[in-house]
Amino acid sequence: MPPPAGKTRQRVLVADDDQSIRQLVSTIVKRENLFVDAVADGVEAIESLKRHDYAVVLLDLMMPRLDGFGVITWLKENPPAVKPIILVITAYADQSFKEVDPDLVSGILRKPFEVADLGNLIRLCVSGFNEELGQKLEVRSVKLERLHTSNF
Repeated sequence: MPPPAGKTRQRVLVADDDQSIRQLVSTIVKRENLFVDAVADGVEAIESLKRHDYAVVLLDLMMPRLDGFGVITWLKENPPAVKPIILVITAYADQSFKEVDPDLVSGILRKPFEVADLGNLIRLCVSGFNEELGQKLEVRSVKLERLHTSNF
């Protein structure tokens, strides 16, 4: 089903070293009529973040080569033009996931998670992302209009 008129399909990044989790989450994202990129570690996640803008990033904390904490640090040091909603996926039994930066990370999903809940959460995140992006574009448009009228 195509997106409503005037709306573009948003892109979601899934970063998890567990192939079965990547496949499951990718299927859920596709059911929400969104583009999905799935990667197996933090290095691949950063490469994807350099190539694309994402509405939502689902990020596992424990991955090889570069973990989710490293990706979060990279995002903090290299903020994208449009900030994605970052959801951390973790199986951490301890409290180390609380070390994530709350200015960047919007929420934490604990494994195992309910498939239906994840689909609803992704839908809400993309809806909120689209709304915030629309508001930012309106503000920029008004500023440009003011600038244009003040030059004449």
